[in-house]
Amino acid sequence: MKTILFVTDQPFWRRENGAHQRSWSLVQCLRRNGFQLTVFYLVEMTHSDEAICRHLELPIVKFNSQGTRLRDRFSRSLRRAFATFSKPDPSVENQDPAARNPATLETYRWPMAPTQFKSLVKSLRPDLVLCNYVIWANLLDDFPVGRRRFQALVDTHDLLHVRQQQFATYDEAHWITISKEEESAAMAKFDLIIAAQTKEAETIRSMAPHSDVVIVGHQTELSADAPQIDSHQQVESMLPRIGFIGSDNAANVDGIAWFLQHCWPEIHHHTGAELVIAGSVHQGLRRQRFDDHPGVRLRGFLPNLEDFYAQIDFAINPVRFGSGIKIKSIESLSFGKPLVTHSHNTHGLSAAAIDSMIVADDANGFTEAVLRLIHDHDLRGEMTERVRQVRESELSEDSVYADLLAWLRR
Repeated sequence: MKTILFVTDQPFWRRENGAHQRSWSLVQCLRRNGFQLTVFYLVEMTHSDEAICRHLELPIVKFNSQGTRLRDRFSRSLRRAFATFSKPDPSVENQDPAARNPATLETYRWPMAPTQFKSLVKSLRPDLVLCNYVIWANLLDDFPVGRRRFQALVDTHDLLHVRQQQFATYDEAHWITISKEEESAAMAKFDLIIAAQTKEAETIRSMAPHSDVVIVGHQTELSADAPQIDSHQQVESMLPRIGFIGSDNAANVDGIAWFLQHCWPEIHHHTGAELVIAGSVHQGLRRQRFDDHPGVRLRGFLPNLEDFYAQIDFAINPVRFGSGIKIKSIESLSFGKPLVTHSHNTHGLSAAAIDSMIVADDANGFTEAVLRLIHDHDLRGEMTERVRQVRESELSEDSVYADLLAWLRR
């Protein structure tokens, strides 16, 4: 049995956003396939987190910053890094998480982290070290490529320098400031780089030519009693119910705010339909005063995705920027829901997956597509059948993780 040390600062077991969902699914796949996994968690855990991890039987090694007396500048750096990933307080109005100063790779050179990492490697003797994002590449500085007794992997999630540029195009702050050269240097420290989609994999191969690269999309974790896709099934409501789910990041807030401003008034006026918005994105809508629209129901965070998708007949994804694999698009396919989406959210998806959606980039086209799905029950049924075929052919564990598992087992 191979052992894996998973290095992360993300409480992925909460499954609160797309990155969490991706990491959760990856970890579950590795455990199902016989890998023994220990998590080195680099931020403070809440009592609730500790209880969840005990219930999941997920071994956690918590970061201990008190190994030595920290110099003042290190203490400030550590506090800033913790603040970067702290959840915004929903009781505080106009608290925009993107308004905080963005981090850099230097932000993640935390005192005592390399020392504790070296100690863990010595005691656990892992076969593999898997870092969540390239931000933790600095932990490998004492373990040069070719001279270490483990293989080092990184799940990129996104091309961070590309994502940063896209956010800047929409005048939004990104959580980290990083250049292509900095990201390339960090990637070069890994034996294997996990790309989220084909186009990004091509770029990564040019950035880190001496590392292996595999593509791992996303498989939505469904419970054993998840409902089967039925093209004739409809949520019991007078009109089809529309849904959007997302975390409180700038891309999600921008996308759903755009839809509410430019599409929803006409849709609701002509149909009286209901829009269900779930996830912490409602916090961003409240900051921008977009939380009071007729026919809109804000559900907040839902711990179970199945509860959300069971409430809706079809989904929308009007997000217009960001990189990586499009988790929301894949989730709608996984739960058998037709989708109206901006073309940005088709990046990295197959032709068959894209063909199962309605793609529209301007407000008139998006509005017309939503109205078509509201009025045309047969169209919804046809799209649901296409979705079912895509899920069966492309979203199984074998399809999503085959190349990664083959690399790990060789």
